[in-house]
Amino acid sequence: MSLEVIHRDSVTHRVRLLINNEEVSGLTIRDLKMRIGTSSILIGGIAGVYTRREYRMKGFSKKVINYAINWMHENNYPLSALFGIPNFYHKFGYVVFMGEHTLTILIRNAEEAEKRFKVELVEEFDKEVLKAIATIYNENNEERTGTIVRDPEEWRGFSKGVGWEHKPIVHVVKNERGNIVGYLAYDPWQYGDTLNIAEIGSKNNDYKVFETIISFLVEKGIRGRYAYLTFYLPLDHPFTKFAIRYGYTMKSYYPKRAHGMARIICLKELFDKIKPELERRLIESKNKHKASVLIDTDIGSITLKIDESVLEVSEEPKANYRIKLSQSSLTQLVLGYRDIRDLAYKEAKVDSEVLPLLNILFPRSAPYVWPADRW
Repeated sequence: MSLEVIHRDSVTHRVRLLINNEEVSGLTIRDLKMRIGTSSILIGGIAGVYTRREYRMKGFSKKVINYAINWMHENNYPLSALFGIPNFYHKFGYVVFMGEHTLTILIRNAEEAEKRFKVELVEEFDKEVLKAIATIYNENNEERTGTIVRDPEEWRGFSKGVGWEHKPIVHVVKNERGNIVGYLAYDPWQYGDTLNIAEIGSKNNDYKVFETIISFLVEKGIRGRYAYLTFYLPLDHPFTKFAIRYGYTMKSYYPKRAHGMARIICLKELFDKIKPELERRLIESKNKHKASVLIDTDIGSITLKIDESVLEVSEEPKANYRIKLSQSSLTQLVLGYRDIRDLAYKEAKVDSEVLPLLNILFPRSAPYVWPADRW
């Protein structure tokens, strides 16, 4: 038995467990760029974890996952993330970092929506259309933790919608000058009485674009005899404010040990990468803090030295204040899934005097990976 990593291309790596030179278990690591606030970091996206049936119950997946984590550590990945089955990946330090949210509108309540702009089906994704969609997406998500960065020059379009089986149908919204100012993507195969929309985008979060999207979907829904429109989107998306005029039901699902999960791989590299975002938060707070905070975890420790709006990341153990917590709890804190006061109840030991500063550095947010970017 042996383990190896082969590189399918510059951003895709396959971890393989071999018996007699034949792969019997393995997984894929995809290099992705994920936002933490305005900073973008390299993550190792774990996918395709699989063991051949006749080799199951032998601990091979455990060996493969641990090997992948060690390989990512050797290659200085700050973070790893995955979309996993329940009650398995927490054994390897992965922890939930996002919820799933849906906004559902009764179609008959939105029949008043007007089509302010033209809506066109995208039949072929040429470079300009891809670039326009990616640019709007990046603008809409420039500060949203968890979102995957789409390079407008390299993004190849939507590989999936809400479901994993098919690419979605995509339409763009064009203004009077013919410029793309919005887009929507929905699954080609719909079941039951609900039309599921995997993603929407609007330049500058323009309400006219939002209204056009709803008007178009209402017409489609009526033709298809659907009763509801269900949008998959972050809990605090600007569309939630616009859509309230039609009435809607918002549902949120926060799993305990499943779905979108992440873990820190290299502590120092992570904080080096998010340093600009932490400094931005200090500047925006307008508080003039001077302190050093030792963050002590089961995978190592890091010290943050703060002098007003300047932050230094150090491995020096001397600090004014100390916070002790697990790697998994720190992952949730850094990604904004939970805040320090929540964690301090049972999972973190922290000097109370530094709580206000930690709330500035690590505010609660709504981390999210759009369905099309999941792996």
